[in-house]
Amino acid sequence: MKVEIDSIVKSVCDDLKITAQKQDVAVDVSSLEEAYVASPKQFRLTSEFSSQKTKDAHLKLYKNYTETLTRVSAELDSADRSDVNSRHGTYRSLKLDEAFNINATWLHELYFANSGDQNSQIYMDSLAFLKLQESFGTFENWQNDFMACCAACGNGWAVCGYSTYLHKIVNTMVSNNSQDVMLGLYPLVVVDMHEHSYFRDFLTDKDNYVVTTMRELNWVVIEDRFNIALKLGQALK
Repeated sequence: MKVEIDSIVKSVCDDLKITAQKQDVAVDVSSLEEAYVASPKQFRLTSEFSSQKTKDAHLKLYKNYTETLTRVSAELDSADRSDVNSRHGTYRSLKLDEAFNINATWLHELYFANSGDQNSQIYMDSLAFLKLQESFGTFENWQNDFMACCAACGNGWAVCGYSTYLHKIVNTMVSNNSQDVMLGLYPLVVVDMHEHSYFRDFLTDKDNYVVTTMRELNWVVIEDRFNIALKLGQALK
């Protein structure tokens, strides 16, 4: 059993590397003692519904998150761990900042990669379609539930993911990057619901933003994530 699990985990890791290569975003995290360096990946935002100003601002914001994460990581490396409490302190503040910025970095990368496909198509025999249909009854039911999560979300993220605890696909929300996070979730579809992602082009019309975003989901990228989630599920049963 141990050998089989190790084999599945290795396969998942290999798939993650292949997925990164397909998206032309090489994984670049370097070790520095306990610290790490988060390098911003290169994305071409291609949505025809977003203005260039929105795209440029969004990429700049993402880059700022990666730079802040690297700075927080470096400061944590030398933070005093001998005088720590749960009310206030440098170490506590840095750990909260780490969670906030690492989530913001990763969620932006997931969102950028699964968005902006002007030739968006999903096939009924694809793993993504079959698993969403299996989990929600019909693919349309999944769409409606995911869009409801988008509408219910304030400044945060709508996420469809594989729950390693429930062993099923669920829709959920993440508030302000690091609040209301469902533990053990492997993200499959991510939509940014912060105002900066839509206000310049859609004003307060969140519904129209969500509909246009759903029309441009990159199901090739999402299919790769479903294949990884399937192997994760097998490894954790």
